[in-house]
Order: sequence, then structure tokens, then C-alpha cells
Amino acid sequence: MKKYSKQRELMIQNLTSRADHPTAEELYAELKEQMPEIGMATIYRNLNDLCEEGLVHKLKAKVGPDRFDGIAEPHIHFECVVCGKIENAMPYHNEFESLEDEMKLIEKKVKGKIEKVNLSFEGTCNQCKGKKKE
Repeated sequence: MKKYSKQRELMIQNLTSRADHPTAEELYAELKEQMPEIGMATIYRNLNDLCEEGLVHKLKAKVGPDRFDGIAEPHIHFECVVCGKIENAMPYHNEFESLEDEMKLIEKKVKGKIEKVNLSFEGTCNQCKGKKKE
């Protein structure tokens, strides 16, 4: 684990408290309001470190730049194929428990251990659906 820094702690707090998954640039813009001295290089460096440590997950978007997820528990994403926005489709704790129960059943069936879960639905978000109609 890397040494503690205020910037790193702020990034972790931000990413673990949200259901959407920001790009590095979106995270920078938001954190810049709270910490004006933070730089883009600091954001990228810390995101890389946090991903290597398994505290944050990098999500390769189908459209646009990578996005970042601070939720450690297995969960399902929804990705907009138009704008690339990714958000949690299962944000509630009792749903996490249900997914973990399903994973245990799958492990028994395949006689193995699930080490990583990557489930996502793809579609068009409401914001992009509204743009199509215009």
C-alpha cells in the first residue's frame, strides 16, 4: 500500500460513495473544487496505484475513456452504448448479498472458485434516448 496522502484519501472517498463511474477527467473536475491545488498527473498516478492495489477498478468503456469504480463487492453495471456512461445496476446491500448467494451456487456447479465478477448490461441511458427523439 502506498503512503497516505490527502489527495489519495479524497479520491477513495469520492469513488466509494458514488453509483456512477467517472472518467479520470470527471474525477479531476470534481476534486478540483474541493482541493484546488490537485493536478491531473496526481489523479492519474493515484488511480493507477489504487487499481494496482485492487481498491479501485478500471472499467474499459465501449465508448469514450476508461471509467473508475470504487465498489469492491460483486455487482452489475449498466453501460450506455451511446455516451459510454457506466453506473451500478445493483446498488443496494441486500442485492449484493443475493448476488453473492448466486455466486456460491455457480461455484458449486462448476466446482471452482469465482475470483472476479464482471457483469454488465448494455443499452441506451435516458439522457441519450431523449437526444435520439429530438
